[in-house]
Amino acid sequence: MVIGPGGVLVIDSKYYRGRLWLDHDGMVWHGRHLLVSALRKVVWQADQADEVLGIADVQVAAIVAVHGAGVPWGLVRAESVTIVPARRVPDLLQGLPPRLGPERVAWLADRARLRFRPAA
Repeated sequence: MVIGPGGVLVIDSKYYRGRLWLDHDGMVWHGRHLLVSALRKVVWQADQADEVLGIADVQVAAIVAVHGAGVPWGLVRAESVTIVPARRVPDLLQGLPPRLGPERVAWLADRARLRFRPAA
């Protein structure tokens, strides 16, 4: 999870070989495998983070950082998930328009530290 001026985001990292591609309906595929299930899991993670934070005016966004495979046009959005090559994540985060001030970022970070359990 990232909390910063651009908002609150859950970033999931995936490794795929080859290329991802979009079909004519805007669905994302890796080879012959439709990625709907993987993308819905990331949305679920963002929804869970949103629920744990419990802040009505802050929505948690979902991002998949892809290692290995090419991403069409360098960034694609599907199933309300932004899919981007992992190397472009820092630029993506820095390019987000500011939505939260420094005090709000600090408050949300403290809230996250209190409400989330450490990974085992």
